[in-house]
This record gives sequence, structure tokens and C-alpha cells, in this order.
Amino acid sequence: MTINSLASRQRSFLVRVNPLAKIVVSLVFTSIAFALQEIQTAGLVAGVFLCLMLWEVKLTLRLIIIAIALLMSFTLIAVGLSQGDWNFAIANTLRLLAITLPTPLLSATTPPASLVRALQTLRLPSFLVLSVMLTWRFLPLIQREASRIIEANQLRGIDLSRQPRYVVSGLFIPLIFRIVSYADEVAIGLETRGYDPDSPRSMSQPLTWSFPDTLFILGCLGLLLGILYV
Repeated sequence: MTINSLASRQRSFLVRVNPLAKIVVSLVFTSIAFALQEIQTAGLVAGVFLCLMLWEVKLTLRLIIIAIALLMSFTLIAVGLSQGDWNFAIANTLRLLAITLPTPLLSATTPPASLVRALQTLRLPSFLVLSVMLTWRFLPLIQREASRIIEANQLRGIDLSRQPRYVVSGLFIPLIFRIVSYADEVAIGLETRGYDPDSPRSMSQPLTWSFPDTLFILGCLGLLLGILYV
């Protein structure tokens, strides 16, 4: 299941929020998370974004179990490095969550069309907008192709998790060929449709500021005040 299929619920609150506001908030809180040292502040930020992730994104049970296992492993490693200091380990685990959660939450609740409109509003060069859009669209495609390649290997009796010697030949090389193939298809599609990066662009649905955007900003300001208070 791809990231977009996990998250693109049109009734979701964050999907309706202005993508520029989400980009700014994501950058701000990711930067703040690097400076968090106490368990309380790191836990507050991580808890808010974790609740948003669980509410806004339909996560699979397998993905949740993998995430919990990785966090537990990171915590145990941090305990070993800090010579048994659990407070230090838990604070770093929460800080890791606070750093990593805003970006996937932004990605999961921002449709590609909204991202393109946001970048065009910023008057960025057309080639940069196209590059970001294609990268945004390629991520779920790569994930889906990787899943198909892994399933094809399993049908042939090759379990890559238990036979790591086949990872390069059985996963990475076919995946690279698929990426190159997709890139050729996109380039041909752009040429046949007469794409010109220097041509003026129009926007049928310009970005506007709405009531959900105001609520979102007020909630983020409330979180910042909570961080300062704690």
C-alpha cells in the first residue's frame, strides 16, 4: 500500500489545509525538535505529531509493529551508549520521533496537485517545480515496484530477508531498471505533449486562505506556547 493510498482521505482535516502552511510548520517544528533536550518537551511534540499521524493516516498493523520495533531498538542502543541512563535514552527516542514525524505527515496529507500549486505560488522556476512533482510521484511508484519485486522473488523461493546475498541482484538491480524505464516514459510523455518549461503557467484552482488554515495555525501556535511553558 502506497503512502498516497494510505493518506488521501478527502475528508481529512490536514488534506484541506493550505500546503504552504503545512510546509512552513513542518520546517519550523523539525528545526525545533533538534534543540529539544527534556523528556517533557520532546514528548509533547512527538505526542502531538504521533496523534496526528494515527488520526490522519491509515497505517497498517505491520507498519506500526515495525515502527515500534525500530523505536525499541533505538532506545536500547541509546541506553547502552549512555551507560544505563534511561532518561537520556527516552528523551532521544522522543526527539527522534519529533524530528521524523512532520515530514511523512506532510507527505501523506498533501496531494501532488496541491504541492504543485504551492510551489507555483512561490514563483519557483518551472524546472524545479517539475522536478519536485516527479520526485513526489515517483516515491509511491518505487515503493510499489519494490513490493512487486519482493513478491516475485518469494514466488521463486527467494526470501530476501533470510538470503541477503540476493538483495543486490534480486531487488536493487531490477528496481534500477524499473526507475530508468519510468524516467524514459515520463521524458517521452513530456516531449509528445509539447511541454515547454519557459511557457507561462495558469492555475485553475489558486490557493486561498480558509478557516481550516486558521485553525491549523492557531493549533501550531498553541503547541509552541506549550513547548515554552513546559
